Amino acid sequence: MHARLFIAGLAIFLFVITVSGCGGNPVIGVLLPTSGDASSYGDSMRKAIDMALAEAQAEGAMPAELTIVWGDTASDAETGRAEVKRLADQGAKLIITGATSGTSRAFLPELEDSNVIALSLSASAPALTKDSKKFFRLFASDELEGQRAGRFLVEHQNHTSVLIFSQDSEQARGIEPFFRQVYEGAMDGTVVGRVMIGSNNWQDESSDLIAAHQPESVYIIGYADKTIEVLRHLEAKGYTGTICATSAFYSGEVLEQEVELVDGVFFPQPAFEIQSELPVIRTFVDSFRAKYGHDPDIYAAHAYDAMRVALTIPDIVRAWEANEIRRALQFEIKEFPGVTGPIQFDDYGDVRHNPVIFIVKDGVVLNYKSYLEIEKQKIRERIKKLLQNQGG
Repeated sequence: MHARLFIAGLAIFLFVITVSGCGGNPVIGVLLPTSGDASSYGDSMRKAIDMALAEAQAEGAMPAELTIVWGDTASDAETGRAEVKRLADQGAKLIITGATSGTSRAFLPELEDSNVIALSLSASAPALTKDSKKFFRLFASDELEGQRAGRFLVEHQNHTSVLIFSQDSEQARGIEPFFRQVYEGAMDGTVVGRVMIGSNNWQDESSDLIAAHQPESVYIIGYADKTIEVLRHLEAKGYTGTICATSAFYSGEVLEQEVELVDGVFFPQPAFEIQSELPVIRTFVDSFRAKYGHDPDIYAAHAYDAMRVALTIPDIVRAWEANEIRRALQFEIKEFPGVTGPIQFDDYGDVRHNPVIFIVKDGVVLNYKSYLEIEKQKIRERIKKLLQNQGG
């Protein structure tokens, strides 16, 4: 009898322990580069996340007992890894991260050690989702972006020679091989040279290559600040060819400060269009403008989507634990209506948003296809007016 009571009591005790161990109230971490070299991206991300949280609060959609804890990578890999651990120690089992690819790679082991899921809104190195089952991302991988840029320069610009400017970064190492695979391999284009941005005498090296080969285009693989350095150099050299950058170039702060310098620059990115009339995008853009006085960039858009996705998770998991969160992201998030497009994760944790080409004109980022239609319409209107004047 006593044995039965003991066993029954032990079973109840173990049940209580098990339930308690399933995780208490949900805690979501937010880890952004709010200081350091990438802080311009972090500022944009923070604004969009704050807006998503405010909207959820106003709509009564905030999960019960949810806590948000914040961290700063300081744009540094080791700091980022330490911050993941700190947020995990505060109970975060899901961390929204705006870290670069290099910082993200550094904290992958900590995701395993702390048993935490990361939902990335910016890191694009292809291997990240393949190296960790705890790493999900909304941003298109470097593989898709590099391939899109290579096709664009040949198919749409008819340029078969390019000079590559590359930053010493995880992002650049991820993009360049896929760009070359398409540009040189599939399209028979010629890479006349490769300049490492910031290396000794890189500007002299660039000048020599431009003078010797007169490349029809340049491809700049770097973050916003390094891309601006190259654009200033090319402007000083009087370069008039086609300039293509990467999606990392699209920082709202940079575009506002360098309107003339960035005019006419192309870059691929997921299809977030601030001119779109789709309700989910129109509401986001109008609200962001009203709140902050300027347009949201691609990082704000992904941050907004990341927080909106994260806020759905507490209500669909059985317990606030990494395995449950991973299951919810993998199988419960289906065609989520994001401002960056429908969100659904594949087997690796990637969202397959194929990049499209955008162009910067007069300080505004425009879908290149839409821009061409607008320009064609302007030509048609001018011809129509000219014919009317001649007939009169």
